[in-house]
Amino acid sequence: MATRNIQHAVTLATSSVVPRIFTGDHRVLAKAALIWPVFALMQPLNGAVFALDGILIGAGDGRYLMWSMLAASALFIALAALAYERHWGIVGVWAALDVLIAARLALLAVRFAGRRWAVVGWG
Repeated sequence: MATRNIQHAVTLATSSVVPRIFTGDHRVLAKAALIWPVFALMQPLNGAVFALDGILIGAGDGRYLMWSMLAASALFIALAALAYERHWGIVGVWAALDVLIAARLALLAVRFAGRRWAVVGWG
């Protein structure tokens, strides 16, 4: 938990530095400043999602991963469409991506906690 908090703090603290490595365009930098907090929020969740993905892939639980990703993607598509319709711009799309990652984390955590994926002698 402490590592995630440090990563989050570092990501937030570098909001004015990292984008400048990639561009000097002031319009792009303005957009980056808007989405950076949303981007930073996603990072700790991504780490947990990718770890659970790896465990479940290693356990051969691809079918569950497929269906959970489809469910999370449907939620993302609906929110991204809403962001487009409501003119929320890139911040709305990135917020929808945060919801995608949060939904994936919830679905993977439920599967992991249930231990149904842990099949001894999986072929």
